[in-house]
Amino acid sequence: MRLTIFGATGPTGLRLVERAVAEGHEVTAFVRDPSRMRASHERLSVVVGDVRDAARVEEAVAGREAVVSALGGGPSNPLHPRRPGEAGGPSSVGTRHIAAAMKRHGVRRFVCQSAWGAGESKENLDAPGWVFMKVLVPPFLRDEYADKDLQEEIVRRSGLDWVIVRPMLLTNGPWTGDYRVGVDLRPGRRPWISRADVADFLLRQLRDDTFLRRTPAIGR
Repeated sequence: MRLTIFGATGPTGLRLVERAVAEGHEVTAFVRDPSRMRASHERLSVVVGDVRDAARVEEAVAGREAVVSALGGGPSNPLHPRRPGEAGGPSSVGTRHIAAAMKRHGVRRFVCQSAWGAGESKENLDAPGWVFMKVLVPPFLRDEYADKDLQEEIVRRSGLDWVIVRPMLLTNGPWTGDYRVGVDLRPGRRPWISRADVADFLLRQLRDDTFLRRTPAIGR
């Protein structure tokens, strides 16, 4: 499949690129800093740009069959939190440009990495989830989660064939293929998941309609 990966030099994005190429996909990696792209392959091409630049995003999407986004949110500043109504961070702004480019070029499949705790997943919390969302998120991750909420809203309204994937706490552990997935999944006693396993699941969504227009969480 001809696909574009956004956030391709991030911790999960790099694993996505490596796994996608290994599985035989023809990959376009969208990056801000090409020096961080450590993968190299005849089926891998690189587009350098910023997701805030709609024209560069469109260049990366044109002629593709699917898009996978592993965009991260901008860092929070606890002393100067983003105010309601202010422009979103890279996840939401980039996703708006990606969705628009996909519709212009007739690209339908959009697999988007969000985060557990975004959207309605912050409701009906178990004990580990409550600690994370009520204690850790407000001072340290407020803006990232606001950006993810907006990103998810943009994806839902896009009219595309989307899957929003919500990983739990991310680690740099190996690929195992042993993980839990579910729309109503809660953190439980093992609220983590390796980025390699997330990359595996994201790529599976390119052809699997089980979670089409749904928001599965993934954890161990």
